[in-house]
Amino acid sequence: MHAGTERGHDRPDTVRAAAGRARPAGDGGEGGRAPVAARDGGPADRTGRAAHLGHVEHVERLTGPAAVRSRIENLIGHARRDVLSLAPCTELSPGHLAWLRPLALGCLRRGVAFRTVMLCETLDDPATAAHLRELERHGARVRLIAHATERLLVCDHRAALPLGEGPAIERGALFTGEPAIVDSVRALFERAWAQATPLTPAPTPTDTARLILAAMCSGAKDETAARGIGVSVRTYRRRIAHLMDHLNAGSRAQAALLARDRGWI
Repeated sequence: MHAGTERGHDRPDTVRAAAGRARPAGDGGEGGRAPVAARDGGPADRTGRAAHLGHVEHVERLTGPAAVRSRIENLIGHARRDVLSLAPCTELSPGHLAWLRPLALGCLRRGVAFRTVMLCETLDDPATAAHLRELERHGARVRLIAHATERLLVCDHRAALPLGEGPAIERGALFTGEPAIVDSVRALFERAWAQATPLTPAPTPTDTARLILAAMCSGAKDETAARGIGVSVRTYRRRIAHLMDHLNAGSRAQAALLARDRGWI
């Protein structure tokens, strides 16, 4: 979540409605934490233990920039599978970039898949554009979209939805690990992802590269595939390694999925 001083668009009514349905149990405890609804009806102090473990079992509302930033750091720091971020803002402040950069690069160093969608106008701000290109160089997948209103963050099986209007963390955020809500938030992200375009367009693959990708998808043995394409097995495997490196893929299966995502096969 690009939670900081930023300029962008408002979130849709669906997000505000989710905030409206949450019923704070109080004015917020230490750090601006206000448990909303415990899934198992357990004591409120489970909130603190869940936060320490980077896991939110229920719907929880945090208020104040410091509390929200702390929770975001906790969730991203514990992410093991993927981090998805949709931030419809046109630029990120220097302070926010300094805060976000080590979090994002830390995920990428751990091998966590990192995908983010931002507005096309982001490229008009040199600092923000440079930040996105740096993330891409380290393996993140960055896309730009002409218009978006949703603002969200998903870390593995936890999700965050900022509240109110304006800068993302000024009015707090909802955090949850409820499967139905997380699935809905993921669906919002995937819808924006499908409509967005890559920050750096992929070069058009050669005919041979397309044949190799198709052979990978068919499940053919390397010897059979290489013979069918007309190259040696060694050349075939070397070109597969090159494609995987170009696609930032950790396996052949992932390379095939990424190639389909780019429309190569």
